[in-house]
Amino acid sequence: MGSPTGQAVQVAEGAITKDLPDDVVGNQLHDVDPREERAFVWRLDVFFLTIGFLGYMFKYIDQTNINNAYVSGMQEDLKLYGNELNYFTTFFNVGYIIMLWPSCVIVSHIGPSKWLPACELLWGIFTCCLSVAQTSHQVLLVLCYLALHKAPSRRHFTAQKGVQGVCTIAVALAAFFLLPGYPERPNPLAKFYLKPRHIEIALARAHRVSRKPQIGITVKDFFRCFTFWQLWAFGIAWPLAGNTVPSNYFNLWLKSLKNPDGTKTYSVALLNYIPIAGQAIQLVAEVLFSGASDYFRKRLPFLLLHSAINITSLVILIIRPDTRAIHFAGYFLNYVGAVSMIILMAWATENLQNEPQVRTMLFASGTVLAYVMSAFIPIAAFPAVEAPDWKIGSKLYLGFTIVATFIFFAIHYRLKWETGREAKKHFDHETVNVSDNNNEAQQVRHGEALVIPENRNL
Repeated sequence: MGSPTGQAVQVAEGAITKDLPDDVVGNQLHDVDPREERAFVWRLDVFFLTIGFLGYMFKYIDQTNINNAYVSGMQEDLKLYGNELNYFTTFFNVGYIIMLWPSCVIVSHIGPSKWLPACELLWGIFTCCLSVAQTSHQVLLVLCYLALHKAPSRRHFTAQKGVQGVCTIAVALAAFFLLPGYPERPNPLAKFYLKPRHIEIALARAHRVSRKPQIGITVKDFFRCFTFWQLWAFGIAWPLAGNTVPSNYFNLWLKSLKNPDGTKTYSVALLNYIPIAGQAIQLVAEVLFSGASDYFRKRLPFLLLHSAINITSLVILIIRPDTRAIHFAGYFLNYVGAVSMIILMAWATENLQNEPQVRTMLFASGTVLAYVMSAFIPIAAFPAVEAPDWKIGSKLYLGFTIVATFIFFAIHYRLKWETGREAKKHFDHETVNVSDNNNEAQQVRHGEALVIPENRNL
């Protein structure tokens, strides 16, 4: 496994100090007062997490509302009586897949504070375009363009998608000023809340944990990243564990339910409201799982707990019990399936602190694989024409979840083996040093000349 070239690291380190005052450069590696550091982290969280939350929230709403639209009248209005819903998802995902790797390379060169708001701005504009789509072909075209830069009943298009698009554009414009950039390449538009002293603290924190600065990814660097086993292991476990959630089709099952007299059990409003409870379960689970994982500094136990819950939910959905409450439980438990992504990201990050380029490409690769699965597998596994009695969907996802569980174990034991190997190397190195020092001391005691090698660093 390689590491960034010396020249590239020097270039990045030069970028760290280029725009900072001399007093910052001279003191950037000094110890930082813990109270001052906590105040800085709080300040960063207030702005960074707020804009990140808003950006992701509107992106998620814009992206997932197509299912809500389908059960809210779009199927009838646009005459979607085949697998058009699956094709909508596929076209969106294809655009996403095409742009993910190039986007990561671009952001490594120009920084996230410029590229991400620009993509979000275009996302908002294309979301507004969905508000005037009148045919399935128009929806497909706009979704593909939408995904390259990162839809509801026809009667809901204008109001809902228009409002969502405007909100997304507003968040994108704010992001130009609120995203902090990298510590070594801060966003100049964020100076109103990130002063030179704050940049100094950020650099000191990065230096304290020996984290290398982010540098631009070249073609050579791009291919070098794929020589790291971590990229493959985490990148494959990511979609297999977190992207196998039939809960995405929960509202299609709800729409199929009927009362004894043949009328539909749930109104259009309830078809959209009930899945919100599942999303709330997912939110709480993500906070609890990731928080506990960080607190105890353990990853594998919480990933295994996630797998146990996910497998239980999938078994219920495969059996399709007559008891409606148990069937509901199967879908609601399935929302916990998405929490593995955050834990895997944290696990990968802490084991690739010295490889910022590999981290970037790992996250991109995991996302690419996840969207490849989302683009093509649901067409066969969860075709809309089979809803709600899908033949292979949950069975296939159960297989993926079991494979992901084995990968969790493989990652754990491989990392454990590497840690032991590094510890042995360090011990052997220290033993050699002690032996050399003892030999030198004996030579001095016997009056022998002590010759110091030219290149030895004392």
